[in-house]
Formats: sequence, structure tokens, C-alpha cells
Amino acid sequence: MDDVLKYLQDTLGLSGTVKKVPESLLNKLPLYLSHAYKYSLLEIDGGYFLLAEEENMNPKTAEQLKKQAKAIFHHTDLPVVFVLYNQSMQMRRKMIRNRISFIVPENQLYLPEILLYLKENNRQIHPLSEFLTPSAQLLLLYHLQIEHLEEFSFKEIAEKLGYSPKTITKIAEELKAKKICRVTGTKEKRFAFEVGRKQLWEMSESQMQSPVIKSYFTRLKDNWNFCKSGDAALAHYTFLSDTGKEAYAVYKVEFEGLRKKGYWEYLDETEGDIRVEIWKYNPCLLSNNGYIDPLSLYLCYRDDPNERVEAEMKELIDKKVW
Repeated sequence: MDDVLKYLQDTLGLSGTVKKVPESLLNKLPLYLSHAYKYSLLEIDGGYFLLAEEENMNPKTAEQLKKQAKAIFHHTDLPVVFVLYNQSMQMRRKMIRNRISFIVPENQLYLPEILLYLKENNRQIHPLSEFLTPSAQLLLLYHLQIEHLEEFSFKEIAEKLGYSPKTITKIAEELKAKKICRVTGTKEKRFAFEVGRKQLWEMSESQMQSPVIKSYFTRLKDNWNFCKSGDAALAHYTFLSDTGKEAYAVYKVEFEGLRKKGYWEYLDETEGDIRVEIWKYNPCLLSNNGYIDPLSLYLCYRDDPNERVEAEMKELIDKKVW
């Protein structure tokens, strides 16, 4: 549990203590729960939480964990925080959607119960966002797919990505706080990623979001330099067939600039000839073939309910050359 305490201190600035759970409390749990986890009592600012550390490698679904957390609370009257070591990124993402508290030491945490308790007690903390900012996500995707950014100074990276040096500094602070990178140098600072690209993707993917803010249907007046997205991109990177439905990705800044110039004939939310996706970051910076990049495509479709799309997305990541 020392790893858990250190991670809470480093990430949220919280000091806590871990104690042994009284036998009288453990005896309240039914047998299937009492042997499922190694329990500890976490005390923070006068509030108590039950840490449930994985005892075996038996895979559980998010729904099972949600039911178990509810049952543990019912028997002990203490909110539970799962301590995980081997859960997949997809599983952690589902846990976040189901508001299941968890800690992956030195990697990720999601603690709505603890933060709510501290808020009710007027404790001032500044928790990290669950997700990366769009600028930080773009920088990582660029490093993972285009070129190693460790070779360049913050100023050079700013020029490559179209951001200010101040924005790159803020990204560095964000990634450092999330234990994704280090920063080296004094006068000319640089990023230092201590793991390879594949492992870096595995560390950060659950903190990334779909780049799409909103989609409209419209017509294009001319052959503008937009990246192909949607079904055309799926067909380009996977074995799914191209349906012929056109879709393009447009950076929000460019979209608004064209709207002010009257470029878009019409914008409809439900129907039209061509779908235009408004993106949080510039898709052209990650594209070298006229299509959106494969990792952004994955982020757009990773939660798609279609089983064929889900299978192709998994294959896309598994076969990617890092």
C-alpha cells in the first residue's frame, strides 16, 4: 500500500494512512467478497475508505465490480476503492463510465468518492483531469506516429504543432504530473519518454478521448485540403468495406474561419451529402496520406457497438508497427 499512498501524495497532494481492517468489519462481508480481495483501511482527512487489492488474476467485468462495490458498501458502510495492477485500458475506461473508484499505482487513478468527500468538507485540492487536454493528446499522437519529439526543444516542437512555447510548457507540466514523461535540460528543455512507443500508447490510451467535437452534414464548394475520415478511413486502414459515404475531419479553428468567410453552403445536424467532423486538434498534422491517422481513427471508433468495427479496431492496434 506504500505505492498507493505515494501516488496519492504525488498526484493529488493528499496525505493519508493505511491501517489494518478490523476483523469485526471483515466478518460483515459474505464469504465470496471477504476472500476476493486483500482489504486495507485508507484514512484521509478524517474520512475512511476501503482499499480492495486484487488477490487473483480472475478477470472481472465492470458490471461485476460495480455490483461488488455496492455490496461491500452495503455490508461495511464504507466506499470501496479497487487497487488494480493488471486491468486493461478498455476495462479501466468502462470503470470510469460506471463511476467505479480505482487506483493503478504510478499509472492512473479515478476517485469520485474521495473527491466528493473532500469537497463536502471544503478541502481545497486540484485534482488532475481524468483525460488529457487536446493539445497534450496531439503531442503524444505526433510522437507516437510521426517522429520522436525527444530530439527537439520545446521551441522546435511548438513550431511543428502550431502551438506557442507556453502551451508546450503547459503540456510538459501536464504529462509530468501524469507520470507520462520527464523534462530534461535547463535553457533548452526537452521531453524524455522513458518507455517505447507501444508502452507509451498503453499508458496513455485510456486518458485519450475521441477528437470529434461535433459533426455536421454539408456540401463542399471545392476540393479543400481536408483529411478523409469515417467509412473511407476505416476501409483504408482495415478490411471493412468503403460505403461511399464521404466524411472529412476539419480542425475547429479552420472550420470557424471558413464559416466566417461563408464557405459552408449549409450545415445540418442530421442529413446531407457529406459529413464534416469538427476536431479538437489539427488532423492534418498527423496525416501523411490524405486520411486521418490510425490512432485517432481508433479513438473515434473504440466504443462502437458494431462487433465487426470493434474487432477491426483491436486488429488495427495489435498489428501497428511501433
